[in-house]
Amino acid sequence: MASFKPYMLSMLMMLGLSMTSLAVPIDDMCSPCVCVSSEERGLYRVDCRFNTKLEGRLPQFKYIKESQIRSLNMSVTSLYNLKNKTQTPFENYSSLQELDLYNTSINLLKNNSATVNSETFKKLETLEVLNIAHNEQFPVTSETDSNVFVRLTSLTKLFVYQNNLIPSGNISYPGQILKQISTLEELWIDGFSVVPFGTEFQNMPNLTVIRISGDLIRPIWHDRDFCSMQTINDNTFANLLYVRNLSILNCGVTEISRNAFSNMEHLRMLDLSMNNELDIDHLDGLRSLNSVLEVLIMDSLHNPNKLECPTKIMKSNVELIQHIKALKMVSLDNNKISEIDKDAFEIIPETLEHLRARRNKFELGYYLLYAYRMKNLRKLEASFSHMDLQFFVLNDNLEFEHPQMHLYNNTLTHKYANSLFHSNENNTHTVQIKDSDCPKSLLYFVPPVVNTAFLPPKLEYIDISHSKIGFPIYDFYIESNNSLKTVIASYSLLYCWEGPVHGVQHIEIIDLSNNFCSNVNENFFTSTPKLKRLHLQRNYLYFVVAYKKIFQSNSELEYIDLSINRINKIHQKLFTNQTKMKWMNLSTNNLMGFDYTISHMLLLQVLNLSDNRITTLSKQLRSQLEGIVSSRKDITLTVDLTNNAISCSCDNLDVLEWILEHTLPTAKCLIVIISSCYYTHNVSSTHPLPVLISTKADLFFQVSFLQKFCPSYTPLLISLIVSLFFIFNIIIGAIIHRFRWKIRYWYYVENNKEVSFNGYTSIEGSLRFQRFKYDIYLVYEENAREFVLENLRPKLVELGYVVFVHDDILEGLPLCNVLTKSIHASRVVVFLLSKGSRQSLEWKIAAHMTNEESNHRGKPISLAMFYDSNSTRGLPEGLQLLRRDAFIDYPCYGSEDEFTAFFEDFKAKVNNILNTKV
Repeated sequence: MASFKPYMLSMLMMLGLSMTSLAVPIDDMCSPCVCVSSEERGLYRVDCRFNTKLEGRLPQFKYIKESQIRSLNMSVTSLYNLKNKTQTPFENYSSLQELDLYNTSINLLKNNSATVNSETFKKLETLEVLNIAHNEQFPVTSETDSNVFVRLTSLTKLFVYQNNLIPSGNISYPGQILKQISTLEELWIDGFSVVPFGTEFQNMPNLTVIRISGDLIRPIWHDRDFCSMQTINDNTFANLLYVRNLSILNCGVTEISRNAFSNMEHLRMLDLSMNNELDIDHLDGLRSLNSVLEVLIMDSLHNPNKLECPTKIMKSNVELIQHIKALKMVSLDNNKISEIDKDAFEIIPETLEHLRARRNKFELGYYLLYAYRMKNLRKLEASFSHMDLQFFVLNDNLEFEHPQMHLYNNTLTHKYANSLFHSNENNTHTVQIKDSDCPKSLLYFVPPVVNTAFLPPKLEYIDISHSKIGFPIYDFYIESNNSLKTVIASYSLLYCWEGPVHGVQHIEIIDLSNNFCSNVNENFFTSTPKLKRLHLQRNYLYFVVAYKKIFQSNSELEYIDLSINRINKIHQKLFTNQTKMKWMNLSTNNLMGFDYTISHMLLLQVLNLSDNRITTLSKQLRSQLEGIVSSRKDITLTVDLTNNAISCSCDNLDVLEWILEHTLPTAKCLIVIISSCYYTHNVSSTHPLPVLISTKADLFFQVSFLQKFCPSYTPLLISLIVSLFFIFNIIIGAIIHRFRWKIRYWYYVENNKEVSFNGYTSIEGSLRFQRFKYDIYLVYEENAREFVLENLRPKLVELGYVVFVHDDILEGLPLCNVLTKSIHASRVVVFLLSKGSRQSLEWKIAAHMTNEESNHRGKPISLAMFYDSNSTRGLPEGLQLLRRDAFIDYPCYGSEDEFTAFFEDFKAKVNNILNTKV
């Protein structure tokens, strides 16, 4: 199977004409196309399918470069102008790895804008996947130019199906072209009639996957025009020495010669599906398959529209593959098979692990008793089969090869019954026909002691769904030496379950959904103690669930689906032992409430009660749910109550408030989901209309309304007062923050008003007579401190100015108070703009207080000196807008004359500030 899965994956990923969208576009980066996905390296997967705005050529992207594209899908865009502007349209796609040109009208004609040659793919050395399928004017055959793909030196996958109309001439597979692509690993191509793969394929060791894709021809009635192989003779595949996966799908094969695959020593997977004229009796060529083949697929080998008798798998059919010692998987879907010869089981390869036989016409017969001979079978798929009883096994008057049945005490017994028992337990069992829930029809009922079913000992998975068996499940025995873990039996009309079925102690998953079952014996599931997942949806189990403890022995149960069963009541002890339950689905029933004990389900993650008639949640249930989530960490419990009749009333207000508390997006561990509620307080309304609740805001609105409407207003008033107080505080805080520097300024100025006392005069009094304590206040950062103290300040003092600097502040004094007072008592404030950070507290206080002092005096009082910086960063916005003559550059490395001129200019600017009138 290892070689089978990647093959199927590549088929799903690379179909150019997909019926569904690849993904939701993540953004508009790839306009005029869409980005399907992007990678960490900045490469994009771009989808341009069905784009009618490209005018027949490659798109010109607005926001990304062609070199950023990893994958480009141009399928169904009709590139009739592909080479209208340049002969090398892909030369800028240097990172392209996948290119899809499915059904784009490219061709190999001459003098045409869509003509492709070796230059077309220039610069695509990194391309790994190329899809040029469904371009009927682009035939890739033995006569095609062998250099057309020579530029694609990294190509690993090539898709060229529906390109080659089956000709009447001697045209064959394109060996000359493909041998130029040494890296090619996978090829999807049309099937030529009669002609073999040429000798060139002997030199292609990397080409391991070939898919002759007649199943992908569109429209489907053209399949014979592109894939018509008819007879596969001894030479057809003689040169495919290295191919591991070979698929020949819907190619009209009618015959396979005896030695057709004799040279394919590396073949691991062969798919002959949809060749419906071949049928199972014309597969003599399977004898030539090598003994290491792992997967053999032979689906739909019979014409579905042809009226014919069912097929029986005979021993002679199995002899064709008896020699394959590594066979792991066989598929026989849709082949009208009704039974398998019991002798055929003797020679089935023992390595077989997976048998798929869906959509057949199997009947329940004695041949099934021999299936245990498939010693290593692990998975059996037999869904969509009718599976009726073989009539002849019940009739004494007909002579058939099967042992006859005889009537005994109104029951059916096998006259060789004793020979069928293989265990001591069964041998000691006595015949007892007890009263049960299921009817005992002569046509259906076989007593449990008559025979024992022997399963393949390693069988783990069996699927008999959609088989319309139409029988009750009676008490019967399966030989205990089995490994069965999964049983899928949905849609099979198993309408009554009596059981128990003995010997199924290993089963973990059972699907009995959609069986119209209404009657279940209380002990039916007692023989499955390891059961973990149980699907019982779409039955009629309302009576059973209400009055029977049918899960009392299933303590390992983790998942149960009881949806769509018309349940209106649940037995109080139905789920008593389910301590490991994780997922419980009771949706789409008739539950009016859910007052059942679930506190022991400490692992519960989902409780689905949607689409019921629940109006409220009991306090007990709410307490249990909260107790479950509080007993664990980081595990979410979701309660789905959508489409219920949740009451929007005063009596249910506490429930709605509780739901609101546990509603997304704020809910964490416990999440409750509702979609509507009903106002039932208006008794005059017999049919209240639902109020839709799609978000938490909707629910909050309804709860708020009820809180106002209901008698108690105290909580509402308290909430409003707290809200108003909170809003008022926010507004006051915002105002204070907006005017914080002005408030600080006036606080310190007013606080510093002093009257004349003992010979001292207040600053404000001095200001009235235009007398200041300082001429210049120097503001600077630490990196300019040395320059200020050793050069600038002495020079200004020499010029007759009284200067105040930060270093004049004594340690321990309140910084904001001192700075505000000093600026208030200074004639001019000079900001020395150096390369410092200007983030110090002194700088910020000085900058803002200067701005406020300037506003107070009604004129600018600041001057900015550039020392070794040319940036005003760090100044308040008001100071950054100073007029040009308020800035001056200090000549750091100037001459004596420049220094003299600088200080003359400095004095002029200071005098200009001093002389400026308000």
